[in-house]
Amino acid sequence: MECPGCGMQRSLIALLKGDLIGSLQYHAALIPFIITIIMLVVQLKIQRENGGKLVMWAFVITTGITLVQFIFRQVILFT
Repeated sequence: MECPGCGMQRSLIALLKGDLIGSLQYHAALIPFIITIIMLVVQLKIQRENGGKLVMWAFVITTGITLVQFIFRQVILFT
């Protein structure tokens, strides 16, 4: 059984090599995760008024993508 984060490292390596499609196939949530981390760092530096809510929603969306991909992979593997 795979974990929800399986494929994240392969996805990062594919992204660093310039293979966007391969990166998305390995783990679809990597790019939203990177964007979320960048948003968090910017929010910590700038301290915008509603920035915390935006970062929270970015984490929620990234987590949702991860869970959907995990469930989809489990259904595909066990059918």
